[in-house]
Amino acid sequence: MHSSVVARPPREHPATLLASVSDLGDLRVGLRLARPSDAPRVRAFLERLSPETRRRRFGTPQPRISSGLVRHFTFPDPRQRMIVVATAPLEGTERIVGMADAAFLRAELAEIAFVVADELQGRGIGHLLAQAAAALAARHGARRLRADISGGGVAALGVMRGLGPTMSLWEDGSSVAYTTLAPPVEDDGGDGVGPFGSFAERFGARRAG
Repeated sequence: MHSSVVARPPREHPATLLASVSDLGDLRVGLRLARPSDAPRVRAFLERLSPETRRRRFGTPQPRISSGLVRHFTFPDPRQRMIVVATAPLEGTERIVGMADAAFLRAELAEIAFVVADELQGRGIGHLLAQAAAALAARHGARRLRADISGGGVAALGVMRGLGPTMSLWEDGSSVAYTTLAPPVEDDGGDGVGPFGSFAERFGARRAG
């Protein structure tokens, strides 16, 4: 069993000025883009994941977290993909509690993947990460999202359905979901969600928890 102590939220979340902050019960979660200085936090997050959660996300238990894997999440080429991290103030520090990867495959198609800390799964963090990744993909021109949901099953399919009309199929030995996105909302720069544009407006009517 995994356990963690949720500290009292600070007056201003560390991610406030970068993206968005959501209150999920007693947990305050911030979303922002990953940066090179996150390398120690990314490594710590990946090392805390259970072998089963690593297997669902990466296809193998990943017994050793390589420097290459950490670099994948902290030095993305924004022309090809972006990484979103979910952070929360836990035990007196900003801790990464989830990550999403949005890869821009080709015109109008992007692929997303996400993973959440074992002890915080089921709290809505996956929905927030998927929404942010979808918003980034839409701003990059994507109109459809692809996600391998083999490891996440019904829960992962539910997250994709929360983003828009979704169909699931068997593709190259994996269960895959394709989601059609609504046209992006024009961002006037005044909604305070930084690089994610108006994702609160795009997905606010959908279930985020």
